Amino acid sequence: MSNNRFVWTGLEELKQELQQLAPALVGEASGIVDNAGEYAKSAVIQGYPLRTGDLRNHVVLTHFDAGKFGAAVILKNTAKHAWLFENGSEARHTDLGADRGSMPPGHVFIPTVMRWRRWMWTELRALVERHGVTVTGEP
Repeated sequence: MSNNRFVWTGLEELKQELQQLAPALVGEASGIVDNAGEYAKSAVIQGYPLRTGDLRNHVVLTHFDAGKFGAAVILKNTAKHAWLFENGSEARHTDLGADRGSMPPGHVFIPTVMRWRRWMWTELRALVERHGVTVTGEP
């Protein structure tokens, strides 16, 4: 298990400000969230090798109605071997000692989604700042 830790200051304040957006801004914010999901989905699909059609065909983006003050999407890969592709495997050997090799990690899904999430937060921040909200800190 990873011991990585991310600490963002001001993120809670940004979330609170976003929850209080006027209903007229929700449409624009929803568009940003939806676009981030669509861009991430497309980038993930393009990041998978061409020979992995099953991985490409199982990238699923679900849009949610998050109420009158929110927007949400979930991007996931439902292929049974998606986790193995992303994380790789250790070297394998038969009982007789024959080397069956290892699978290096693909590292496509998580880095791509993180990149588009950063883009989304930057766009949402710009949206609320255009409407007079002061946002401090970085996502």
